[in-house]
Amino acid sequence: MRTRLSSATTAARALAQRAAWRSRWLEFSTLVLITIVLISCLDRPWGNPPMLAPLLAVPPALAGIGATTVRRPLAYGGVSLLAAIVVAFKPTEYAGWLPGATMFTVAVITAVAAAGTATDMRQKRRIAEVTSVAEAAQRALMRPPPPRLGPVGFDVTYVAAAAEAKVGGDLYEAVATRQHGIRVIMGDVRGKGLGAIELAADVLGTFRELAHDAYTLAELAARLDAGLGRGLGRHEEFVTALLVEIDPESGRTSIYNCGHPPPLLIPALPGRDTPGGRDTPAGRVTLVEVPSPAPPLGLLGLGDCSGAELAIALQPNDQLLLYTDGVTEARDARRAFYPLPDRVSALASRAAGQPAGKPALRQVANGSTDGPARQGLLDLVRADLLKHVGAPLDDDAAMLLVRAPATWPAASAATSPAHAPRVASAS
Repeated sequence: MRTRLSSATTAARALAQRAAWRSRWLEFSTLVLITIVLISCLDRPWGNPPMLAPLLAVPPALAGIGATTVRRPLAYGGVSLLAAIVVAFKPTEYAGWLPGATMFTVAVITAVAAAGTATDMRQKRRIAEVTSVAEAAQRALMRPPPPRLGPVGFDVTYVAAAAEAKVGGDLYEAVATRQHGIRVIMGDVRGKGLGAIELAADVLGTFRELAHDAYTLAELAARLDAGLGRGLGRHEEFVTALLVEIDPESGRTSIYNCGHPPPLLIPALPGRDTPGGRDTPAGRVTLVEVPSPAPPLGLLGLGDCSGAELAIALQPNDQLLLYTDGVTEARDARRAFYPLPDRVSALASRAAGQPAGKPALRQVANGSTDGPARQGLLDLVRADLLKHVGAPLDDDAAMLLVRAPATWPAASAATSPAHAPRVASAS
């Protein structure tokens, strides 16, 4: 959510700056044009009609382009009409019909520009109403996960393929259950349009219900697949999905892959207190690939699912990045794919506020990973992705970042004085 608000604020500022520049440029151009016409028509004698006078119809026409109120074209038209009247009163050897035609043209152009602006404003209001409905649907369908579920932190970002898009075929959700820990889904509906959105809504609704009941991730995938199978006759689409189950006490994590891009494991940076941490070089981002991914949801019965699950142990301060193929399949002008693992490796240290390969300079007093040292990775990846593409994306792109705590509750309990081994005292 913070990423979306920051992006919306930046976009609003850029639009405001461009609008201000256009307004100043239009005012300057209008002033120059009217000045040239008046000088040409009034400050030197002629024996022919003032041929530059019809140019006075240009300012109100330009003022109607992108205007947000009818007062703008009316004001420009009024100034131009006043200049045309001044030119019409200039005594000439041959005035003819041109001054009158100029005033008539300026009046007509001003009226047309004002009417067009009024119509455009009504259309923008309708679009704003539709956009508000789409945003409400997005909040209901793709509401971001809470910043924290138990000890586990979450962050999410979504980049639509079209600037106007509010809801797409990518889906994600995180649910805290009583018996199965924290369960997460990241999915991507094949296809686009309203059918893909409807299917994404069906999958999310079913997941939110079954996440509490299904005993294993394999059972959860099978029940999601069964629910999709009953609706595929309408859509003829399927859903790639990644199911994740995290034990909030120990950090043990199970990953079940249904034809989805594998997640990225971002190990804790050096210089952090990571008890029991594995011997993994800092910044070495790795793909967490299951032995054999299962078919996508909706097609699960067509393949072997025995190797679709993998168990790992999330160490303290580790991060797990889930994403859709809209990220990895984004291409630049030379048609090169976005190298997500390499870029995340380079950006993880920057997000933590330290140069690559050097110890972290900042430690949060309580060991929490929610401080500024751990924020901003998705913002950096999102900006880097858009810079790589340099144009609107061809497909929606979603990223969900799972952040392990500095210490898992089970480890803290094991090392607390209450759980320390008792030593018999000598009598």
